[in-house]
Amino acid sequence: MVLRRSGSNPPSLNMEEPAKKKQRIDNDEENDEASEIERLQTNLLSHCLCNVSESSLRKPFISSGNGNDREFRSTVLSEWEPDKCLEFLSALQLMFDVAIKQNTRGLMCSRIADVCKALARNEHGIVDQIIDLSCTNNKFISFAASRALASFFIITKENVDSSWLERLTQSLVNTHSPTQMLFTLDVVKTVVEHKDCSIHPLEDAETSNPPAGCNTIQLEDAESLDSTPVKALCVKALESKWTVLVSKFDAILSSYTPQHESAVLTFLELWESIISVKANLSVVDTKLFYSHLDNLVLLLTRNVPGVIWRHLLGLLNEVLCYGSTLALQDVLPDEPCSLAHVVVRAVKDWRLLDSLPYRHGSGRFGGGSGDGDQPLLQKAVLLILKSVAVTVKETRSDSSDSSLASEVDDLNEDMDVIERSIRETLRQLDQCVKLLMPFHPEMPLSQWVVQMFHDQDDFLIEGMVCCLDVANGLFYRGPPQNDLGHMLSPALTFIQFVRAVSHDHDVLLDFLVSNETCFLLYIYRFLKYVRRCWREFVTCCGRDLDDTMAVLANLKQAIDRLVSKDLFPYNINPVLRLLEKCDALYRGIVEN
Repeated sequence: MVLRRSGSNPPSLNMEEPAKKKQRIDNDEENDEASEIERLQTNLLSHCLCNVSESSLRKPFISSGNGNDREFRSTVLSEWEPDKCLEFLSALQLMFDVAIKQNTRGLMCSRIADVCKALARNEHGIVDQIIDLSCTNNKFISFAASRALASFFIITKENVDSSWLERLTQSLVNTHSPTQMLFTLDVVKTVVEHKDCSIHPLEDAETSNPPAGCNTIQLEDAESLDSTPVKALCVKALESKWTVLVSKFDAILSSYTPQHESAVLTFLELWESIISVKANLSVVDTKLFYSHLDNLVLLLTRNVPGVIWRHLLGLLNEVLCYGSTLALQDVLPDEPCSLAHVVVRAVKDWRLLDSLPYRHGSGRFGGGSGDGDQPLLQKAVLLILKSVAVTVKETRSDSSDSSLASEVDDLNEDMDVIERSIRETLRQLDQCVKLLMPFHPEMPLSQWVVQMFHDQDDFLIEGMVCCLDVANGLFYRGPPQNDLGHMLSPALTFIQFVRAVSHDHDVLLDFLVSNETCFLLYIYRFLKYVRRCWREFVTCCGRDLDDTMAVLANLKQAIDRLVSKDLFPYNINPVLRLLEKCDALYRGIVEN
């Protein structure tokens, strides 16, 4: 036995085997790289990279080849261990998100700006390798990579390399895997939905500003973040692939299976985001995305679950943006008109509402028990009301400039056909709603529409505008000789509305001041209806006339006070003049 002193090393350790030595060096390098990524994250949390040396800053983006020759090769993210890859992607997204917030505030850490510019030049091929991760089977890595890439595109703005976007969108065409499609869809969707002023007003400025001592750069207004160009680039790259992509998802929905849910929902959300007015994209950039919509109505079947129904209905409702856009246009575009025709026909002739998955289970409307899917029903009702309003408005607009008697006769014939079609569509809607909601059997649509949307202000006001415009469009020759007049009575709708707000004129004033609903459009057109059809309005109001007119009188006084102090946010005089004329008509009755 050979004795050795405490602390002495056995001879075998001095003759370390080459394989073990290489493994030890590799482990040391991995630990070193991990610590560099952790150091990067720690500094990013303080919103500054000035304390990170150049060599330390570069190290997470490169990986050593041989321990002795110190030659470096580009990082290959797909070969990393999942945990390390996730940590690196998280650090990247954190850096881009900090850069976005600092850019928004106009003051950036110069080192963060430099790193973002270096990555934009793709110096280490990192961007291409992040795109390569779209093929990974690890859902966590795929999600982290897509979010990091989207944030990178936003901070890079119009300097995004078109080849990256081409690779991403081409992958949508090349793959038959909805899971792989999800990567690109999620990237484009995140970019399109980005809001440049995304920092909450109550958020402390210190949460994104560089700390004291940071070497900062002040951004001019021209350099501040405007994501519109990169949004347009992403949408443009998607445009040439759109027809093929829509066909693919039509096929997926036609034979829907639950494992495709995430991809389908992201696709529908992206489509809705592209055409949404909130995206601030030009009509030219988005025109193509208004095509291929009619087929979506045919996909609303019993085989499609409620969550898909809700997103399909949300997309179709966004196309028929009646209160914010279509109601204000003299000539309506072909695409929303075509969609409206299909919806009306689907309800009237194809019994669309019979397939509504209101409840889970079997039987008519899903059967079962318990509370139903009210948000889904609300979206379906609003879509039908919008479709009816667009159909009526289109028919009226086509002949609005007619002066010849023969053309007027043609218009009357057209409106007779439209009226019969609308009456049957609304009858089926009324029947469906009363099967699903606890409304009195005799309550007309003009009243239950207020109760249907009691918790959705934007839906409520837009639904009221639709009913009002349909009534004005159909009854220009006088009240109809059937139940359609009662079904669409603007007076009954307004009475129900003021009851719902407890006759509080301040609620109406809040709606007028806010830009979150189209209430200005509604109240203006409603008051014009009251002035034009005063006797009909008085008859419909009956005992509610005094209370209803009191609300309008109090609203006028409240508006007058704000106008006198120059506090109203826009010119409200046209509404004030109508309120005065209606008040004068009412006073004439009282005095007589």
